[in-house]
Amino acid sequence: MEWVISTINEGELCNTAIEHAPYDSVWLNESVIMPFEIDEQNKGALRLTKPKLDPSITTQVETYEDLAQLLGVAISNRRAKAALMERVKELTCMYRIAHISAEPNVELDDMLQEMVELLPVALQYPNLATARITLGQDSFCSTGFEVGPHRLFAKVVGRGETRGEVEVFYRETTSHTFDDVQLLMEEPFLSEEQHLVVGVARELNSIVEHKQAEEEKLQLQEQVRRSDRLVTIGQLAAGVAHELNEPLGNILGFAQLAIKSPNLPEQTQSDLEKIEKASLYAREIIRKLMFFSRQTPSLKIDLSLQGVVEDGLSLLESRCDTAGVTLVRNSGPSLPLIHGDPSQLQQVLVNLVVNAIQSMPEGGTVTISTFQHGNKQCMVVEDTGAGIAPDDIKNVFLPFFTTKEVGEGTGLGLSVVHGIISSHGGLVSVESTVGTGTRFEVRLPSPANDPFESEGNEK
Repeated sequence: MEWVISTINEGELCNTAIEHAPYDSVWLNESVIMPFEIDEQNKGALRLTKPKLDPSITTQVETYEDLAQLLGVAISNRRAKAALMERVKELTCMYRIAHISAEPNVELDDMLQEMVELLPVALQYPNLATARITLGQDSFCSTGFEVGPHRLFAKVVGRGETRGEVEVFYRETTSHTFDDVQLLMEEPFLSEEQHLVVGVARELNSIVEHKQAEEEKLQLQEQVRRSDRLVTIGQLAAGVAHELNEPLGNILGFAQLAIKSPNLPEQTQSDLEKIEKASLYAREIIRKLMFFSRQTPSLKIDLSLQGVVEDGLSLLESRCDTAGVTLVRNSGPSLPLIHGDPSQLQQVLVNLVVNAIQSMPEGGTVTISTFQHGNKQCMVVEDTGAGIAPDDIKNVFLPFFTTKEVGEGTGLGLSVVHGIISSHGGLVSVESTVGTGTRFEVRLPSPANDPFESEGNEK
């Protein structure tokens, strides 16, 4: 009769006497069970079955005992090779992700889409795997993505906040062998695959931080260029204002004296009045230029920002009513006194509110808010007007830049605002959406004994 050879797993071994003699052959009725070791954690056994097996016949049994040991070595080698292949796939995935992140001039969205396509290939069952990367409100999915019953994920965490998530899934399937399906049900993901997903999440966070650092660097460079440009223009404006101030004063003075002369012809009287009006207009421009270049002396005292706002709005209420604009005040709790020039700060408010009114020819709403933010006191002027185009926002504080029609503005209002706030040690910023409205925010330093603690970075 022929021997019937089969292998049994460790669970079956536990039901036999082998657990008491794990390395010796065991005779059970018409079978002989020969244990073998695969590795430190796993064992197997070879079972030979023959009707009326005679225990005294040991020659063939010894041969099969050697075979059992060779079988253990073969299984161990196969598992080691399979594990090595899995590590190669995972390392290849990380290498390619690192290569993608190092590519210059690649948009973040394109980079993330390339990365998510690499994840399923690195898993044990790539034909069943899908992947998804979520960053903020954006999601990037691998080809043929679908959510499956088995999920492995890692959070993308940076600067103390969760930015997104890296997920891999195994789809439900019946097309694989029973052993594969059984393994998917019991332990779908290898521990190394868990490390892979965590590593991808960390790499993704590094990429995001690098991109943010680049954007912040570009913004700072642009701010430096703008500041240098404003300083240069300010110096030029100061020189021009001083050079024009004296001759313009003479023109205005002699024009006013001439107007007082008796028996002037009507045409001459009209021409002199035009000269006077034009001279006054030019003097106003020079005054604004001197404001912008900080050449106008200021008288700084302790004052209430909320009081300055109330005084300024009282001058603007009638103009708002005439223009069909609703004025909304959000004063908030009482703020500590600050050090500043009340007339100059009132000029800031007037310029911002007048700009807002002019941006709403059909009427709208202007909201003025005052509040504390960290160690700064803030004044915000928001409107529901036409907004400012993105290409124009970077130029709004430049002198003589305006989007208004000819004759409707000098382009110095916001330059004056910038000069006044800078002279007070503050900051002014603008946000705008075309068709929705514009938001100007002024931040001024609070006193040194400010009870509020600092919160975050300045704009």
